[in-house]
Amino acid sequence: MAKKMIINCGDCDARNVSEETLAAYESIVINAGTVLVTPEAKNLLNRYAVTMNCGDVLELEKDVKLSSINGSAQIKSTDVVPVRTYLDINGSLEIGPNTEKVLQQYVGISVNGTVTYPESMGGFLSVLSVNGSTVCYPDEAVVLKRNAVIDKTFVLRAKKKLYWSAKRMIMVDPELDAAALAAKGATFSTKEVILAQSKVEALIDLIDEQAEIVIVPDGTAVIRDDVELNDMVLKKYGTKLYIIGDLHVPKEAGEALAQLEYLSVQGDAGVTEQWKELLLEKADRITGDIKVLRGRTITGKMSARISGWMLEQEPEGISVVDCMKVRLDEDIPNRLILERLSVRDCMNVECTPEQESALGAVCEDVMKIGRGEESDLGIGDILKGVLGGAKELLDTKVINAGDYVL
Repeated sequence: MAKKMIINCGDCDARNVSEETLAAYESIVINAGTVLVTPEAKNLLNRYAVTMNCGDVLELEKDVKLSSINGSAQIKSTDVVPVRTYLDINGSLEIGPNTEKVLQQYVGISVNGTVTYPESMGGFLSVLSVNGSTVCYPDEAVVLKRNAVIDKTFVLRAKKKLYWSAKRMIMVDPELDAAALAAKGATFSTKEVILAQSKVEALIDLIDEQAEIVIVPDGTAVIRDDVELNDMVLKKYGTKLYIIGDLHVPKEAGEALAQLEYLSVQGDAGVTEQWKELLLEKADRITGDIKVLRGRTITGKMSARISGWMLEQEPEGISVVDCMKVRLDEDIPNRLILERLSVRDCMNVECTPEQESALGAVCEDVMKIGRGEESDLGIGDILKGVLGGAKELLDTKVINAGDYVL
């Protein structure tokens, strides 16, 4: 019989675990999103060599059914809830109006994320446990996306209603008929509204007074993502940019930067030294940090390899930004690393032990610096590892499942 057990699953139901099962193994490892226990089962697990690597441990009675959701979920007044259900959400939950009776059917609801609900439902949320934030909205409001775009198409469907968004509304479409929107009686409530200059007078009275108004020049494109500036970006969006994200300006982007008529960055800006002053001149606002990059830039790669030859060819240096894995050739001297390499916002940088100190001086916001998973083991070591691993596998019972009952 196997001496060890490893369970990899989404939910592990250990409420009915027996002492006989636990005693049959030297050790049990549970890797799960959620582990269900009763007080009795919890005490039993603590008496044996059981390791739990999990997001949450829930104490529920044996007859309670767990419903787990990763992502977004809604509770509507028409929902039919099975008897004795516990709802566990890792993401966002939107609670609809008139859902009092539905909420009462749940034994409990836990949310690791954001909960949105109408004001009238505030007194019915005792069943709710939230690790995150809660946002309520007026009962009569129509709920839009967190980043709601109000454009010419929206006007065609608009009604005499209050429209609400949890985060922001974007009103920059040149074809947005502000007069028609006002004539329909639509009003808007949100935290922030990005408004084209020519639409301000016609739309300002339709917007909740508590909303922050951000006025941008006509023709401005709002980009909700990180941007690497180049000619293709200008062809797609034009020369007036409002970026909700980070901006990256490589050394090849000088001409594109010079063409910008308006720039606002709601994030960090990475720029080579030669274009730093021009960026500051062009930018109306940069809310984050300005990070100076070295010469040639490599950005947004799953894997990037840096060789000594590459560094030798770039007198101004190389900047590696926002890559998952960066691997340095072993023959790159520390002198060259210090003089010509910069690494920012990367997950893992693989190098030799001798290169670690130099990389520590040129890396910023890097999760790990050091040797990768590959090693320089001899054939004897490899065979020993394989044979040892094979024996360990024979002694281990591994269970991979979506949900598992222990």
